[in-house]
Amino acid sequence: MFTRKSMLVAAMFCALQGDAARAVEPDLGGEALAQSYDREAAGKLKEALASLDQLPLQRKDSYLGWARRGWLLYRLGQYAESVEAYRKAITAAPKSIEPRLGILLPELALRRWSDAEQMAKEILLSDPGSYLATLRLAFVYYNQHRFAESAALYGRLRELYPSDTDVRAGLGWALLKAGRPQEATHEFQELLGINPRLTTAREGLQLANTAH
Repeated sequence: MFTRKSMLVAAMFCALQGDAARAVEPDLGGEALAQSYDREAAGKLKEALASLDQLPLQRKDSYLGWARRGWLLYRLGQYAESVEAYRKAITAAPKSIEPRLGILLPELALRRWSDAEQMAKEILLSDPGSYLATLRLAFVYYNQHRFAESAALYGRLRELYPSDTDVRAGLGWALLKAGRPQEATHEFQELLGINPRLTTAREGLQLANTAH
């Protein structure tokens, strides 16, 4: 015969079992995200983006949902849509740097130099040593024909990352466009010492030599 106490214990045990069962139920949102990453890894970008539509509404409208969407839209070449998705990610996590770095990619692809400059500077206020923000701001300055400023930023990165071919190439071209062909020649020669197959370094060296 069950006593009142044993019945209460049994009820509590059943409740705990129910909680445990719910705890091991698959997270549908997590499964959708995992599927999205798997499809991206397989090169199925449209399918990876479609997987995000399976997220529960609350998670779809979260930071991760928007940041993930922004990245996939960028990879699909839908740059304006990518910018909008990243903006919503920034709204969801106002202090985050990650989506601000992300939004620079579609802004650069759209040649929105002023927007990209403003965003890169905003990142550098929070993280003065940001490699990506500095690199992309140097690229923005180059495309705005602000070659001396571009060379200064590339030069700062060169001191920190001497074997970075993107940095060295950017510096060489910025120096060349800034009217400093001798310095550009030296930079391109050193760059070819790192990677003799770099076409951009060979072309830059040829132009720098003729500009002496």
